[in-house]
Amino acid sequence: MNDVEEALRRTFAGAEARMPATPPDLLRQVTVGQTGRGRRGLVLATAMATCLVVWAASAVTWRAPESPPAVTARPTPRIHQPRIVEEIAPPLEQVLPSVIAEVPRKVPNGEAFTPKLFIDARTMLGYVAKKGYDPAPELWAYHLESRTFRRLAVIDHPIAPVDSLAVGEGVIVWFEYVDRDIHIMTIPVTGGTPRTVASFPAELDVDKVNGDTVHGVDLAVGDGRIFWSSTKSGGVNQVPVAGGEPSIVAGTKGLRLSSWPWAGRPADGPGAMTNLLNLSTGERLEDPARARCDVTWCLIGDQATRRDGSRVLDLPGNSPLSLVADRFVTMSQVDEQGRKAEVIFDLATARAGRLWIRNDRKASPTLYIDTEMLYFKRGDKWAVIHDSDR
Repeated sequence: MNDVEEALRRTFAGAEARMPATPPDLLRQVTVGQTGRGRRGLVLATAMATCLVVWAASAVTWRAPESPPAVTARPTPRIHQPRIVEEIAPPLEQVLPSVIAEVPRKVPNGEAFTPKLFIDARTMLGYVAKKGYDPAPELWAYHLESRTFRRLAVIDHPIAPVDSLAVGEGVIVWFEYVDRDIHIMTIPVTGGTPRTVASFPAELDVDKVNGDTVHGVDLAVGDGRIFWSSTKSGGVNQVPVAGGEPSIVAGTKGLRLSSWPWAGRPADGPGAMTNLLNLSTGERLEDPARARCDVTWCLIGDQATRRDGSRVLDLPGNSPLSLVADRFVTMSQVDEQGRKAEVIFDLATARAGRLWIRNDRKASPTLYIDTEMLYFKRGDKWAVIHDSDR
C-alpha cells in the first residue's frame, strides 16, 4: 500500500467514526444520481467519501418603502394546505408491475450488493464493497429472469466513488484516482480485466491544513466514444471506446454531462440541468421558466409539463421532489382520513402507485433516488423501480 492509499485509509476511517447518525427521513429528501446516462455532482474528498447534498431554496427579502402608510396592517401568513386525495394510490405492483423488480441484497458469498444501474432491460449492474474504505471493490451483474449473479471484475483501486459507473457500447466505464491522476477505466459488459483508456491530471483544490479536495468526472458512453466532464470546471472530453487520443467536444465549455447524449449546466434542485446540448446531433433545448427539467418532462409546482408545452399533468399529491428517468415523480399523498403515503407517479401512463403507508410510530424505509432508478429495502431484497421499456 503506497502513502496515498494509507492516507486515504486513515482519513476515511476517522471520518466514518465521527459521522453522526442519519435521520431516517433524510435520504428521501436527497437525490443522488447516476447511471449509464452520466454522473452528476461528483466531488471527492481526499478519503473519497460519498457526500449527501441537501438542496435548499434561497430566501428573498423585500424591503418596504421608507414612508409607510398611516395605517399598517400586518399581513396574514399564507399557509400551504396539503392536497387531499379521496383514496391513497394502490400498491405500485398492482398499477405498474413491469416497472418494479426485486433484486437480492446479497451476492452468493454473502456480501452486501448495492444496485447502481441497468446494463440492459433485464440485467442490473451493482457492486460489492466493504463499509468505508475498500481497496478492492467488486462489480457484479444480476439477471432478473434467471435470478443469477455473475461477478464481472475485482477493481485494483477504490472506485472513486462507485457512483461514477456508466454503461454503453458494450462496456462498463468508471474512473479511478491514482497518484493525483484520473484514470478512465473499462471492462466488457460480460466482465474481464480492467484496462485504462485515458488518464490525465485531476483537478485539485489544495488545502495543506485539511487535505486536498479532488474533483472527479461525470461519465457517459455513446456513438462509439466515452465522454467525461469535470465536476469542477465542466467541459466535455471524449475518447474512442477502443482507446486513442482524447479530444475536447466543441461548444461544451462549462457544460457537464447530464444523461447521454445530453450535457448542460447544473441548476438549483436535485439533478436539475439547463441549456441542454445533444452531443450526438447538436440539438439544443430551451428551458421553461421556473421549472426543474429532465430532457422531456419538467416539474413546475404541483404539475408536470412537457418541455414543448404539448401536455400538462396535475400531480395527484404533494411536494414532488424528484423526476427520475424522465418518467417517475416521487411525492406524498394524504387522504381524507389523514393517512399518509409515499407514492410514485408515472408520467408515461399518468398513473400513481403506492410504495408504502407512513406510520408515525415506525420509521419508513429509506428511498434511494438515482437518475435512472429508485430503490429501497424490502426484507432480504431490494425493490427497484426503473423504466423497463429502455
